[in-house]
Amino acid sequence: MSPLVRSLTALLVLAGCYRYVPTSHAELPPSTAVTIELTTRGGLNVAPKLGDNVVGLEGNVAEASTSSLTLSLAGVRRRGDTAVSTWSGEAITLASEDIGQIKRRELSRSRTAVASAAVGAASVSLVIAIAKAAGKAEGSTGGKPSPSP
Repeated sequence: MSPLVRSLTALLVLAGCYRYVPTSHAELPPSTAVTIELTTRGGLNVAPKLGDNVVGLEGNVAEASTSSLTLSLAGVRRRGDTAVSTWSGEAITLASEDIGQIKRRELSRSRTAVASAAVGAASVSLVIAIAKAAGKAEGSTGGKPSPSP
C-alpha cells in the first residue's frame, strides 16, 4: 500500500463519522463531547456569562451530577444565527432545569465504514491513474500476446 493511501486511510480513521445520541447528564463521564439545547430559563441564566439569545452549547463535560453539569465550552449557538460562535474552553455550570436536551457524541461505525470504503476506493483509483500517467502501469487489452521473433 502506498504512503498516500495509508495516510488517507489513517486520516479517515482518526476523523471518523460521528452522531449525537440523547442521554442523561448524570451518566456522562468527564471529557465526553456533548451538545446541549437550553430551556428558556437556561438561556436567561447563562446570559450574564455568555450574552443574550443563547439556545445551545457545545463542549466537553468537565463534571456531571444529578443536579448540575459543568461544561468546558467549545461553541455557543444563538437564536437567529446560522453559525456557532467558537469558545476556547471556558467553564460554565448548568443546573438540571437549564438543560432541555443533551446529546453525547459517539462514533458511528456504519458511517465510518462506508466513508472508509469510499476513501479507500478513491485512493486506489488515484494511485492507479497516477501510475498510468507516469507510465509505470499499463492496461491490458485482453488480446493474445505477440509472438517473439
